[in-house]
Amino acid sequence: MPYYVVQRLMSALNTRRKSLAGSRVLVLGVAYKNDIDDMRESPAIKVIDLLLESEAEVVYHDPYVPDYHEDGHDIAYVDLTEDELGKADAVLIITGHRNVDYDLVVRSADLILDTRNALASFDSNKVIRL
Repeated sequence: MPYYVVQRLMSALNTRRKSLAGSRVLVLGVAYKNDIDDMRESPAIKVIDLLLESEAEVVYHDPYVPDYHEDGHDIAYVDLTEDELGKADAVLIITGHRNVDYDLVVRSADLILDTRNALASFDSNKVIRL
């Protein structure tokens, strides 16, 4: 799954005439599953590794995981604000926590790749579903 997710994100950015290299990607949710703080075996770890290998600028938000120090990478935590979402070239939803303001995400982000169907109730051309 991680390779496929990164490939889909790369394709989505390319259709917007952007390269993954140099793009700012906000990873939304790094925990293994919804509404917990356990990162063991989280797909986010491999996805983030692949994004960094592709030279993307990666930041993350997870209401349950305040620090990210995996595989030798320290990834910056950002608050989920209109400003941070607007700065991101893409938002990548990896864990669909219930206490995330998805209305704000859809309103403020330019491109959202939803791997967890967290945005099932939203109809927007910004959203790419897996």
